[in-house]
Amino acid sequence: MQAVQINQYGDNSVLENTVIPIPQPMPNQVLVQLKASSVNPVDYKIRSGYMSGVLPKSFPFTLGWEGAGTITEVGNDVKNYQPGDEIMLMANFMQGGTYAEYVAVNADEIMLKPKSLSFTEASVVPFSLGTAYTALIEDAKIKEGQQLLIHGAGGAVGQMAIQIAKKMGLNVIGTATGNNLQEITALGVDTAIDYVHTDFSTVVKNVDVVLDLVGGETLSKSYALVKKGGIIVSTTQPPNAAELTKYGISGKMTQTRANSKIFSKISAWLETEKIKVKQPQVLSFSDAKNALSLVENRKTHSKIVLVF
Repeated sequence: MQAVQINQYGDNSVLENTVIPIPQPMPNQVLVQLKASSVNPVDYKIRSGYMSGVLPKSFPFTLGWEGAGTITEVGNDVKNYQPGDEIMLMANFMQGGTYAEYVAVNADEIMLKPKSLSFTEASVVPFSLGTAYTALIEDAKIKEGQQLLIHGAGGAVGQMAIQIAKKMGLNVIGTATGNNLQEITALGVDTAIDYVHTDFSTVVKNVDVVLDLVGGETLSKSYALVKKGGIIVSTTQPPNAAELTKYGISGKMTQTRANSKIFSKISAWLETEKIKVKQPQVLSFSDAKNALSLVENRKTHSKIVLVF
């Protein structure tokens, strides 16, 4: 099968289009013929060696950890799925492997693809909706009537977060720019802030929850905007302990992992179309280097999906 692998850490020049054997599923795994593979920032962080301290890799290593496709084989211990099932998946960080035509993945890291979604749409769901759910429901423990500020609301995770928050009865402020402003408004955000023309810290105050999908200076300017007893949840970096103490708030960095309980809930939302998926940008599997470059340099307006 075709695959994109690395044999060492480095820039995009270390990516290699190669041909390797189709993997054999273990008893607790399924073999999936991928139709689409989503490109995530963690992919270039692993490629560069940035995460080698916490996620060491043995070479050669196949990049990618999110996708959608059709099951072609099931392990002996797998009872809930069968060949022919159309699924979406998020392989664990230690395994990865979705920049390929086939991937063997643990059965608890997949869920059935909603019939309402294409393979390309489904391939971006596990991470984006899973992250938004984990950050808001499990980490921030959002409640009806709260005010929520979402940084980077126009991206895939941000748009999922808006929909979850509105579904839960929150007042939502979102930062975005360009066409994303219209998109988040259409999703029901109560206040849309164009971060290119407006400094959000001058117009926002006393929010209950901040969901930070940007990090850096954006996160640094957010502590003072949270009311005492509130919380900042970031997907990019751990919140600063001194700043949290200074303002009497709590903070947490969200860790997204495949979770069958979460998968079952969000799958139901997708089936009933209570949650909509932001349309991804589609590129050919052979264009993986360009795709990863666009993500690394933040030149995308939606998630990139590689198709086979």
